[in-house]
Amino acid sequence: MFFGFNSAVRGLLASQRALYTLNHNIDNANTKGYSRQKIEQRATSPYLIPGTGFLGTGTEVYNIERIRDSFVDFKYWNETAPMGEWEIKKNALTEIEKLMGEPSNSSFRKYMDDFYSSLDEMSKNPSDDAFRKPVKENAMAFTKHLNDTAKRLQNMEIETKYNIDMNVRKVNSLSEQIAVLNKQIHSSELDGRKANDLRDRREVLVDELSKLVNIKVNESPDGKYTVSLGGISLVDHIYTNKISYDEKEDPGKRFIWENGGKVNLSSGTLKGLADMYEGDGVNNSYRGIPYYMKKLDEFATGYAEKFNDQHKKGYDLNGNPGEDFFVSTDGNPVTAATITVNEKILEDVNFIAAGSVGGDAEDNTNLLELINQREDKEFFSGGLSQGTPDDFIKAIVSSLAVDSLQGKRVYGTQELMQKNIEMKRSSISGVNLEDEMADMVRYQHTYVAASKMISTMDMIIDITVNRLGLVGR
Repeated sequence: MFFGFNSAVRGLLASQRALYTLNHNIDNANTKGYSRQKIEQRATSPYLIPGTGFLGTGTEVYNIERIRDSFVDFKYWNETAPMGEWEIKKNALTEIEKLMGEPSNSSFRKYMDDFYSSLDEMSKNPSDDAFRKPVKENAMAFTKHLNDTAKRLQNMEIETKYNIDMNVRKVNSLSEQIAVLNKQIHSSELDGRKANDLRDRREVLVDELSKLVNIKVNESPDGKYTVSLGGISLVDHIYTNKISYDEKEDPGKRFIWENGGKVNLSSGTLKGLADMYEGDGVNNSYRGIPYYMKKLDEFATGYAEKFNDQHKKGYDLNGNPGEDFFVSTDGNPVTAATITVNEKILEDVNFIAAGSVGGDAEDNTNLLELINQREDKEFFSGGLSQGTPDDFIKAIVSSLAVDSLQGKRVYGTQELMQKNIEMKRSSISGVNLEDEMADMVRYQHTYVAASKMISTMDMIIDITVNRLGLVGR
C-alpha cells in the first residue's frame, strides 16, 4: 500500500538535497578557491513482482561531487612559482631604476654635468670666490646623490632580508596548516565520502604556497597527501619539515632544512628575494642589489682616487700643494655611502688646487687637467666597466636596463600563462550563476511534481483505508 508513497518521498528528498547543494554553490560563488559541487543521483534497486516484472522504487542521492581537474591544478602550481619569482625581480629592479634616476634631472650624469660646468666656469677666473663656491656646492650635491643612492640600496637590502624571513615563516605556517587539514580530511573521509569544503580550503593554502616556492603535490590512493620541495617532503601527510635561512652559509645555499640539508629552490617568491639579496654577479650569479651596490662603490672609489691624484698635483691659492678633494666620512676607504668633499675645502674654497705653479692665483692649468679627465678613456680600467666616468655610469645603467627589461618580459609571459590556466580552472570549477539558476528551476519542478505525487498517494491511501467497504455497513 505504501510502496508508491515511499517512491514519491525518495524523489522529494533527492530534489531537496539537489536544491540544498545548489544553494551552497550560490552562497559560495564569490568564495576564493571554492569548487562547484553537484549531486550524483541514481535509481534505487527495483522490486520484483512475480508475474509482472521489476517495478522501480525511485531514486537516491549517493554522493556530492566536487568539480575539480587535478591536472589543471598541477599546471597552475607549476606556473605560479616562476611568476612569484619574476614578480619580485621586476619590482625590485624597477625600484633600483628609479633610484638611479636615468635619464632625468636627478641622474648621476646630471650632477656630474653641473659639477664639471662649475669647474669650467672656475677655470675662466680661478682666483674669484664667486667662481670657486659653485664648485664646492656642486661637488657636495654630487657626493650627496651618491650617498643617498647607496643608502637607499642598503635600505632595500635590509627590506629584502626582512621579506625573506617573513616568507620563510609563511612557508612553515602554510605547511603546518596543510598538515592540520590533511588530518581533518583523512578523518572525515574514512567512510569513503569526500570532504569537499575541507579539500577546497587545503588547495587555497597550496595555491599560496606554490607562489612562494616550487612545490610538487601528490595524493596516494589511501588519501595520504604530500607536498614536496626540491624532492624533499615539506608536508608528509600530517607531518611537516620546516625550512630556515642562514646567512652564515654561502650565497645560493642559505635555505636549510631542519636536518641541515640544503633546500633546492628553483623558483618562487623566495628564490626571487634570495637572488635580489645575494646576487653579486660573480660566476654568472644573478645581478641583484649587492651587484649594483658594488658597482656604485667601484665608481665612487675609482672616481675619488683618480680625481684626488690629479688634484694633489696642483697648488691652491695659498701656494700649498693640493690635498685630497674627495674623502671618506668615516676615515676608511671611500665608498658610495661615505664619499664627501674634504672638510678644508668646505670651510675655505681657497684650498681648491686650480694651478700647477704655486703663487700664481690666475693659473688654471691643473683645473683644466681635472676637467679633461672626464674625457679620459682610461679613467676606469679593468673589469667590465671601463672608460670615462660617463662610460662607467652608462655601463651600470645599461646592465640595469637589460635586467629590468628581462624581469618585465619574463613576468609578463608567466602572468599571461598563469591567467590562462586560472581562467580554465575557473571555467571548470567556478560557479556560474546562470547555470545554477537553470538547475534550480529544474529541481524545483521535480520537487513540486514529487510533492504532488505524495498528495496523490495520500489520497489513495485515505480512500483505501477510510472509505472502501462503507457500503453495506
